[in-house]
Amino acid sequence: MGEIWFTVVSGSAIMVAMGLFVTLFTVYYQRRQVEQKVKMQEMEAEFQRRLLDVSMSATEAERRRIAQDLHDDVGALLSVTKLNFNTLNQYVDAHQNSLQLTQQVRESLDEAMGQVRRISRELIPTTLERFGLSAALQEFASRSNQANSLVVTYQHLGNENHRLTPKLELMLYRVAQELINNAIRHAEATNIHVQLSLPPQDFSMFVEDDGVGFDPAEVRKRPQPGLGLDSIEGRLTIIDHQILYYSRPKKGCRAVILPKPMTKNET
Repeated sequence: MGEIWFTVVSGSAIMVAMGLFVTLFTVYYQRRQVEQKVKMQEMEAEFQRRLLDVSMSATEAERRRIAQDLHDDVGALLSVTKLNFNTLNQYVDAHQNSLQLTQQVRESLDEAMGQVRRISRELIPTTLERFGLSAALQEFASRSNQANSLVVTYQHLGNENHRLTPKLELMLYRVAQELINNAIRHAEATNIHVQLSLPPQDFSMFVEDDGVGFDPAEVRKRPQPGLGLDSIEGRLTIIDHQILYYSRPKKGCRAVILPKPMTKNET
């Protein structure tokens, strides 16, 4: 009887041990599967981020090349043309029609030269490279005021001379540029306000308008979202920042750019 009892107890213990082993192995295997899936997702996200980075870098390099060509070739050609025109103008008679025509040609040349300079500055924001993000945003807001009927205001908090990394400044400038252009083209706004917070303040940037507004969730559902949302979020992904939209139809829009919160692995 004792031997039978011992055999039963031993068999039960073995079965319990085997069951526990199977359970632990299953839990371990499932955990490993989850970890592998998370790792694959992180690797895919990093690959996409690097792909975006390469694409944006190529775009900026092409912008720089075009701007340089405009400045060196087209700009120089227009300057020489205006110089030759001024010389030629000395030989034009004082007839009223001749004077009017030469004035029109001079104004057209001046406008063309101004447009070339403007396009060059937008392609390569030299103020950004020399003086930083705050100065560049202030200049862009001022130019937007001159070219449009709406009012664009700019405000900074913290040290406006604080410099971020060149890539960070460029990406944030392009995002602000896109948001302001969106408000001008699509929002029917009459006022746009841009604010930048730099150290010792916590970093943030926002662009706010009083236009028609939009529903971000509805826009994202479209096959082609428009409003440059993909471009904006792609640039922010590269620099580990995020954008939050606070907008409703007919209620304007406030777009806030912040650094992404650090994950546990990064702390």
